[in-house]
Amino acid sequence: MKKTISICLVISLLLLLSPSVFATETDSMTSQDELTQEERSTILNDIGIKEDELKYYSTKVLRYLIENDAVKLSTSEPMDYSLSSQKRGDDFVGTMDLTTSDITLYANAYEVNSDVPGSKKIYIYGSYTWKVKPLFALTDKMSIGYPVTNEWYLKTSSGKIMGHESNNCNYKGQWTCTSSNVPSDHDIGQGVAAKYDIWADSNFKQGDITQYVYTTKKSGKSNINLRYGHRFATGSVSVSVFPSGLAVNPSIGTEVLDYPITISW
Repeated sequence: MKKTISICLVISLLLLLSPSVFATETDSMTSQDELTQEERSTILNDIGIKEDELKYYSTKVLRYLIENDAVKLSTSEPMDYSLSSQKRGDDFVGTMDLTTSDITLYANAYEVNSDVPGSKKIYIYGSYTWKVKPLFALTDKMSIGYPVTNEWYLKTSSGKIMGHESNNCNYKGQWTCTSSNVPSDHDIGQGVAAKYDIWADSNFKQGDITQYVYTTKKSGKSNINLRYGHRFATGSVSVSVFPSGLAVNPSIGTEVLDYPITISW
């Protein structure tokens, strides 16, 4: 009898402790825990990224911004979106959820030290963070699009687009992340896109897309549109070129979310 009580007590303690343990594990992905106090001060006070926005950046990206004397070119904040494909009351999005939002998108742009004489270098950054388990876990895409009239150009080498990176992370007991330096789609004058393998059985999902663009204009102003495409039916996410730039193509089975920003340099 005593042995049975002891086993029940141990199980109860594990159930009580598991949320806090899980929180510690998942929090290890957030960048603010890994930055030094000096780095945090530079990010918050000199570059101007807000405290509650740090979790949408990796430590690698934040340190890159510090090392390259980044100047923030846009004023934007994280935005929550609800996907129409996520129906209330299903097994994944319940009525007891802390938020009805399914996904958070965030983006900003920075001028950084240029490696091309006579050209300014602009670093475009966008991220997504899933807050729920999506009903359909397929390959999603995120695009960065801008008008060809910007006269921006991408750096190339041996027929490849340079200055691109995307990261895709899924949490299932631990974080598993993959990265790519090759855009899934691109148009040399209007933008790039990245693809993400969304796991069905992971508890958390997040990722980002980054791209350098260059301009010989000393000053200017532009709109940039970041679009996330979620596939909730069989098939694949397609990308097209629109007047406003390259973007994920809305279609049957693909739901798209837009996050536009305005930058000045």
